[in-house]
Order: sequence, then C-alpha cells, then structure tokens
Amino acid sequence: MKSLFIALVALTLLSGCATIVGSESQAVRIDSVPQGARFTVQDETGRAVAEGYTPQTIMLAKSTGRYFGKKQYQVMLEGVGYVPVTVPLREKANLWYLLGNIPLGGFIGWLLVDPFYGGMYDIEPLQPLPYMNQIGARS
Repeated sequence: MKSLFIALVALTLLSGCATIVGSESQAVRIDSVPQGARFTVQDETGRAVAEGYTPQTIMLAKSTGRYFGKKQYQVMLEGVGYVPVTVPLREKANLWYLLGNIPLGGFIGWLLVDPFYGGMYDIEPLQPLPYMNQIGARS
C-alpha cells in the first residue's frame, strides 16, 4: 500500500495535465479560395517546415522545447494570377493547461512540467481559409 501511495505521489509531482492529455504536434488543414494555391509554412526562425498545394493537412510541432517555447508559424500562399497572401498561425494555452493542473499537479504542472511540452498549446486557426484576390481586381 505504501509503494502505491509513493507511485501516485511521484506521478502527480512529475506530470502536468497538458502533458498527460495533449500532444506535441497538431494537424492543421491548409486551404484557400480558390484551391490549388502553392503554400509554404515557415516557423519563427524563417525555416520552411512544410510546402505543398491547397488543400492539404500538415502536422506542426507546438513547442520549441525551451521553457514556455511556443512555436510561431506563418502560411504564405501564392497562385498564378493572384496576389500572394500571408496568414499567421498563433498558439494559445489550452484549457487542459489552464484549468486541468488544478487537480493534477498545481504549480508543478503549470511551471515545471507543461512549459517544456507542446501539449499545453493549441494552434489557431485550425483551418485557415484565406481568400486570394486576383491581380488587378478591385474590391
């Protein structure tokens, strides 16, 4: 019985709720109006992490691995005869991190475990759908 109690205490101290429930990456559907636009996704360092043509679903990492190191992305779309468009993707702390740590770890989860793990973030918008204007078109 004592070893079970010690195991439960260790599990509580070494985990955060977002770490238990969340994942390190997230699927994001890249689309455009009209479809068929070429896209490039760059991270906060300017490195291209994904390329292709819309519509396509890609997996993006949510953390840099540093303390509170959330990733930042921008999606750049271009098509022949259309004005290029750039759409920022933002990460926000999710409810598992904000509220879930109250019963499962408290400050240890909030400040020591989850900040290193991407499970505490959600990438938004989940399905960016920018409208591309034709070159020379007036709105």
